[in-house]
Amino acid sequence: MVRYQLKPLFQIVRFIFGVFVLFSCTASQPPTMISETEPRVVQKIRSQQALLKTALPKTADAAYPITLNPLASFYRSLDRFPGPYTQVNILHLGDSHTAGDQFSGRLRQLFQDRFGSAGRGMLPVGKPFPYFRPSNVSLWQSQGWQVSNSRKTSTKGPYGLSGFRIQSADPKQAIRLKMTDGTRFDEIDIEFQRHPEGGTMVVEVDKQPFFEIRTESSRDYVDRHRLTIPGGGSRVKISPKGDGPIKLLSWTFRRNQFGIIYHSHGIVSATINVINQWSRNVVSWEMEWLEPSLIIVAYGTNEGFHDDLNWDEYKQDFQARLALLHRSAPQASIVVVGPPDANRLPRYCQKRQEVDCEPLTPYEIEHYIALRQEKNEQLCRWHPPPKLNVVREIQREVAAEAGYFFWDWSTVMGGACGTHTWSQEKPRLAGKDHVHFSQRGYKLTAEALFKALMADYSG
Repeated sequence: MVRYQLKPLFQIVRFIFGVFVLFSCTASQPPTMISETEPRVVQKIRSQQALLKTALPKTADAAYPITLNPLASFYRSLDRFPGPYTQVNILHLGDSHTAGDQFSGRLRQLFQDRFGSAGRGMLPVGKPFPYFRPSNVSLWQSQGWQVSNSRKTSTKGPYGLSGFRIQSADPKQAIRLKMTDGTRFDEIDIEFQRHPEGGTMVVEVDKQPFFEIRTESSRDYVDRHRLTIPGGGSRVKISPKGDGPIKLLSWTFRRNQFGIIYHSHGIVSATINVINQWSRNVVSWEMEWLEPSLIIVAYGTNEGFHDDLNWDEYKQDFQARLALLHRSAPQASIVVVGPPDANRLPRYCQKRQEVDCEPLTPYEIEHYIALRQEKNEQLCRWHPPPKLNVVREIQREVAAEAGYFFWDWSTVMGGACGTHTWSQEKPRLAGKDHVHFSQRGYKLTAEALFKALMADYSG
């Protein structure tokens, strides 16, 4: 009888010892020194952490079985609130609808109002494009900075999730950020490129003594430096010291309290394939650090205006880009936001005022490219471009096959020609371009998405 009991006891002891050893190995890995030439380090850390997670008890699985709910993993993360050290990260990637941060900004506000705010999150450094106005902060940037955009294939990396890199060597140049929502930050994580010609960056927070961070290295790689701010801060300034160029990818603002951190990155005119321009092992490293519980992917408007878009090619591209994100953050639930309605009035049409909107007929869809090339007046009305719904249906199909959550943005607007209707509202819900929305329009649609995401959450 005694021998029979010793065997399971020995197995339990061996299991606990194995988990302890695994945890010790994982904790010993350096968190911020990942080179683009060393992807095996990223993979090793991820494999160890994934193994560790499988050894932990899944007490909440019964409440949200992942086979039935694609948001189950995200819901389990939310169930940890209001733990004193709980911070849940949400990552939102997209095109100009995201870049304006009115849609994502309202989602940030809704999540943080319900679960608390743990900080502003990750931003590209400075103002990567003229109309960059992220919520909760104000930004100022001098004119002498060089900005690189990952959407432009001629510009070489490295690029991370922000999709931008900014650099200068001139000590007269500066970038300033100020919190405008009344909150303070306790930590700043600055992501930058180390390189042989790297200079020193000077960082000033409020009226505290400045920090100096050297970026020179014998090799090129992306690094991160954390600044802990005693008592917190609300203003920060970055400048080159003048001893060489500094190259900055992002900065992240956190608070020492529980809550949601909502990181949003949008690139004007981007398609899903912009992800392919980012440095894969930089993205993997960032994902490992952020540990997002939810990833919102919102591309498709620009693809929908490509009249020669091929169904099979786009489906393969969309599957591949989402699979890359999923591999980088296997713990995250993924939300695919199908593109909203958008309308086109061909440029050759002379009448542009008081023109109504009507969806294309099957004949017009089949012969659309030829009709446009011959400048046929039959198309001289507002109409959804023929490939927009194709993109939407491909995204819906990919999401269903992979087990992702799909949300059709166009249904909030009433479907085809909804943007035209919204553009006629007073005050307007959509802009005159029949593609983008007003602040009120983005607010309404963000609230609809938030409601859909939280519909099955019982916490």
